[in-house]
Parts: sequence; C-alpha cells; structure tokens
Amino acid sequence: MGGKSQPVDVSVRQFVSDSGSVTRGLRRGQRYVLTINGEPLADVVPIKRRRAVPMTEVLAIFAGAPALDVDELRADLDAGIDQELPDDPLEGTGL
Repeated sequence: MGGKSQPVDVSVRQFVSDSGSVTRGLRRGQRYVLTINGEPLADVVPIKRRRAVPMTEVLAIFAGAPALDVDELRADLDAGIDQELPDDPLEGTGL
C-alpha cells in the first residue's frame, strides 16, 4: 500500500476489510489518510518509539538522587560477594 514518504489514502471500507495490511504498513512506518467517500477523515500515523533517552532527560531524572559514596558501595559489594575464584572445572583434564 505505498512507500514511507507519502501518506497512502485508504477508505474506511478498505481499512475494515484489510486492517492487517494497514497494521503491517504502520509497523514499517507508513502513514495513511483514512477516507470516507473519497474525503479525508483522519491521519493515521505510526507512533515513534525512542531507542534512547536524551542525556538532558537522564540528567533531570537523576538530579535529585543522593550522591553515591564509592567506598561504601565497594565495601557493601565486598561483603556480599565471594571474592574467591571457583576451582577450574577443566583442571587435570588436559584441556
């Protein structure tokens, strides 16, 4: 039903009978103009999903967070995590 650059006209009747095709087009980024009796009724556009949060938003989110004490964090991690390496399961196998 057309490329991504220009919206594609689709009648209400066509949309009802072939909504799967329109849905697939929307997932690919296609825009549509829903028409009734050839007259535009609505713009149907895919929702743009962000793949990353802008740095300014990240900084705003963490602006009120308490400061992290690195030495305290390290001590907590050392207390909770066994620092010993496990025995090598391949030791003595010749591998």
